[in-house]
Amino acid sequence: MPKLRLSFPWFDRRAFPVLAVVVAGLYLLEEVFTLREQQHGKVKRTVINTAVAASGFTVARLALLPIMVYAGEWADRRRFGLIQWLPLPRWAGYAIGALLLDYTNYLWHTLTHRMPLLYRFHRVHHSDLDMDVTTGFRFHLGEQVFSIVYRGGMIALTGAPADLVLGYEAIFEGCTAFHHSNLRLPPSVEAALSRIMITPSAHGIHHSVVRDEFDSNYGVVFSFWDRLHGSHRTDVPQEQITIGIPAWQDPAELTVPKLHTMPLAAIRPWQLPDGQLPRSRKLISDLA
Repeated sequence: MPKLRLSFPWFDRRAFPVLAVVVAGLYLLEEVFTLREQQHGKVKRTVINTAVAASGFTVARLALLPIMVYAGEWADRRRFGLIQWLPLPRWAGYAIGALLLDYTNYLWHTLTHRMPLLYRFHRVHHSDLDMDVTTGFRFHLGEQVFSIVYRGGMIALTGAPADLVLGYEAIFEGCTAFHHSNLRLPPSVEAALSRIMITPSAHGIHHSVVRDEFDSNYGVVFSFWDRLHGSHRTDVPQEQITIGIPAWQDPAELTVPKLHTMPLAAIRPWQLPDGQLPRSRKLISDLA
């Protein structure tokens, strides 16, 4: 598989340094242009999130990327998958392929909320009690393993070639860092961007302890999948959002060892520790 040996190092040599600069830049900018007031120490959370992400990041680099690339190369060689079967010029196939890849990731995200097994792992990500760019890589190893199977299969079914897979993955990771950041955008920029892509404000709503807010804004890159499925929301002011999972509000339960074993714990009722159901406190008109 010569392309696999060439493509994977290309991603790490070229895309990864750029992504590292993007993450570092967002980490600094969100301290100046702050979207939500932080309730917990950022340095401590950064250490925790990095420690949780370490194993998942290793899996992503050693298994997820190569398998995704292999799936794309396999589809290209066998002329298998939707965009391989359609009589389209290459540029159109790539455009449709990118949209399909993003849509399959929207569907994956909804599955991690709705399937109890996947939610056990995904709640590690949502249990962060504040949200910034470091939340964007706080994913449990188990969730990464399940995503390998799903994303590899979706790449084969869509027929996305390996170079498109790698290009989309770079955009995917950059957008994940961006919309998890605590970066406040100018209102006009926020309104314009939110029509097309998931912004920090929109994804902040997704990390709310209020259930119907938590079940919204599943997109990774584009916001129109949420609009299509009726899960798009921009009607909640950021200062009214409480970040996290209502039943996991005690920092003592969110240490690195306990986060690694959280998927083994029972799924708790969607209520605050005192038994109350979290509710929205205020709504604003939709920006979109």
